[in-house]
Amino acid sequence: MALPDTETILAAAGLVATGAVWAVERFLPGRKRIGYRVQMDTAIGMNPQAAHSIVQLRLLRENQEVADATLALLRVENDGSKDIVRHDYQEPLTVRFPGRTVVGVEVPDANPPTLQAMLTRNNGLRPEGSRLVVPKVPLNRRDHFKLLVLLSGSGDRVAVDGFLSGGRIRRNAQRRGPSTPHLALGGIFIILVGLLCGLLLSSPGRTVDATACASGRLTVDGSTAFAPPMAEIGKAYEKQCPGAEITVHRNGSLAGLGNLDRAGRAARGGSPGFIAMSDVPAPESYRGLGGRQPVGIVLLSLVANRRNGVDNLTLAQVRKIYDGTYTDWRQLGGADQPIRLVSRDSRSGTRRTFETRVLDRSETAVVSSFDCATRDRDRRARVTRCEVNSTGDLLDTVNRVSGAIGYTETYAATEHRDVVTVRLDGHEPDIEWGRQRDYPFWAVEYLYTYGRPEDGSLTAKFLAFMNSDTAKNLMRMYKHVPCADRQSVADSACRP
Repeated sequence: MALPDTETILAAAGLVATGAVWAVERFLPGRKRIGYRVQMDTAIGMNPQAAHSIVQLRLLRENQEVADATLALLRVENDGSKDIVRHDYQEPLTVRFPGRTVVGVEVPDANPPTLQAMLTRNNGLRPEGSRLVVPKVPLNRRDHFKLLVLLSGSGDRVAVDGFLSGGRIRRNAQRRGPSTPHLALGGIFIILVGLLCGLLLSSPGRTVDATACASGRLTVDGSTAFAPPMAEIGKAYEKQCPGAEITVHRNGSLAGLGNLDRAGRAARGGSPGFIAMSDVPAPESYRGLGGRQPVGIVLLSLVANRRNGVDNLTLAQVRKIYDGTYTDWRQLGGADQPIRLVSRDSRSGTRRTFETRVLDRSETAVVSSFDCATRDRDRRARVTRCEVNSTGDLLDTVNRVSGAIGYTETYAATEHRDVVTVRLDGHEPDIEWGRQRDYPFWAVEYLYTYGRPEDGSLTAKFLAFMNSDTAKNLMRMYKHVPCADRQSVADSACRP
């Protein structure tokens, strides 16, 4: 490969410098950042004292007139570069309306929609005179919600304050387009990109490395917790390498390992186009499984039905729930609701992790329920307990059944309206791996092959692709910690 010439080096250096300046301007002022903007703040009705008024309007709430009524609409958003979790709030967000009293509040819009339920459950939004206290809700990058606030009194100021660990809260200007510094940097960036592309295309003797692609068919089977990001990674590889066809199944960790073992023995020599994904070690009886590659740390959560009224438990309380000591949520400060256990079947890697890292023993209660709501299988049992065979089935059941509690990978729980993640000893899963010291519920995801894949095969190429930036970003999107990041703690956890 020919060495780059001086012009190309200078253009590339300018491009990097411009990108660095933009990154500093964009992110250094607070990688964790909550922005807010006042989209509306206006009086309601007409002045009944005006002599020329034909219609006199009064605003009533609960049969009481709201004097000098105003309506304010605020948008609150995570506009920083990092996710924000509950313990990042050293003090909760507080919206202040000097000279006015908060009469009522609604959440007309939230993205994701689960934010709306988090904000409003258990009277989470607390009006306190001229202040509105907002509960500590997690905000992933670009998440937002809106508050529609009914106010009484005179005043026209709105301010939001609080204390965000490692970040800041700021009022965003109502801009119709990018700022002047951003436009200038963008223009310079475009010029340098054009210059660099021109130099690369015009340089004689220059060669470009071909994309590390292979064609053929590959099957990936196993962990239901890791299947969603794996499906996205498979699609990304197919898009990059049109000759590849990757199929992802989600039959559970142990089922995937068993299917790989059968595919390997049936192949009679060589390594089949088959990868098993598992968050538990392969049984020793699967002697042909020679390859094991750690790819990510799956963050797992205890999840409960929202109507239970409990979102924080100690490990001791969880163990007593699962041994039948606690049978009603009111014993734990929640609703008067029987506790119903929704478990994964015995082939689940998530269940194995729950047993080893949370319960410190096996789930001992018998399967007493077919419908997960009543003891219709064993009426003599002390505990109502059922088993399901996938992450989706577990979350659908916990979402549907009052009193239900179960366990699953963290990201999937956000898609269900009536499911809340339960903190353990006050801690919750955090993709910032350095904060995981006190949170016990996680597992390392491994990819297994049957024997050693042939160099240049689709299996070998795809395993290498798992360390790419594309694969790592997709894992982060699903709240998994990529082993390829090699962060200090994750490095020791991800050892083969």
